[in-house]
Amino acid sequence: MKRATILAAALLAAGTLAAAAYGQGGYGDSSTTPAPQAQAGAVRTQVRTALTHAGFAATADTPNGVVQHLGHALNCLEGEGGKNFNRSWGHVCQGQGRGILSDLRASPGNDLMLVAQAAADLAAAGTRSRNVNESRMAAKGVAALLQVMADVLK
Repeated sequence: MKRATILAAALLAAGTLAAAAYGQGGYGDSSTTPAPQAQAGAVRTQVRTALTHAGFAATADTPNGVVQHLGHALNCLEGEGGKNFNRSWGHVCQGQGRGILSDLRASPGNDLMLVAQAAADLAAAGTRSRNVNESRMAAKGVAALLQVMADVLK
């Protein structure tokens, strides 16, 4: 029960950070330095792919299915150079970019790094959990954070 409370608090905090970042006016206003078009397109494509797999993880029927799809989302977020990248999960974003976090780092002035990092941290925690319900909740949180990013990148 205590782990579920901690995970719920982490999800609430991540959602609050995402909502706060989204609501501060930095997205879409002229003061934000836009990412180069190609970089933004790569991030957008990877976010959509990661969002799809986070959704798959949130509704998977088996513990292995939850971890596998959450791992797909994590691999998209971190890219091959990421500390939590695990080739055994598969790299569904291969060829789409270098990883969401890597591509965002290469675009100075973007406002999505905090949200992307929160999604990656939550995905990593979800893949490590031994409780399938916690992993599914983590996947829902990751999907929510990725949806914020997808909305910003439209």
